[in-house]
Amino acid sequence: MDLSGLEGLRLAAVTAALFTHQSDAPELLHVWLHLETTTVVVRDTADWALRVTPDQPGESYIMEELGSRVDIVPAPAEVPFIRHVGERLVRVTKGFDTEDPAQWVKAEFVFETGCVIAAAFGGDLHLRHGLR
Repeated sequence: MDLSGLEGLRLAAVTAALFTHQSDAPELLHVWLHLETTTVVVRDTADWALRVTPDQPGESYIMEELGSRVDIVPAPAEVPFIRHVGERLVRVTKGFDTEDPAQWVKAEFVFETGCVIAAAFGGDLHLRHGLR
């Protein structure tokens, strides 16, 4: 996906997929960024790459045989994108694996007041505030 098409769009809301196994604390699987004219999902893939693609959140579901569930909910406050709801996305840049330059593993989402780093690491999606 050409991420430059997202630049200049205002972030309206953020939805999260939270995985919970039995009584463990929920873990973030992926997030949907609801921008003015499109919604994209930010997620890691089975090959440990990062993907940002057009998508809409689905429904929550239960995996009874595993004692797990995935809840599709408004993103909790600790998801770094929440701080930027209402702001325009200024720029998105991709970061690639140093050992495999074709493997996209990181993206920096720059907003009007700061940025969020999304990274695929070890099969998990990691989000953090970046320096601007």
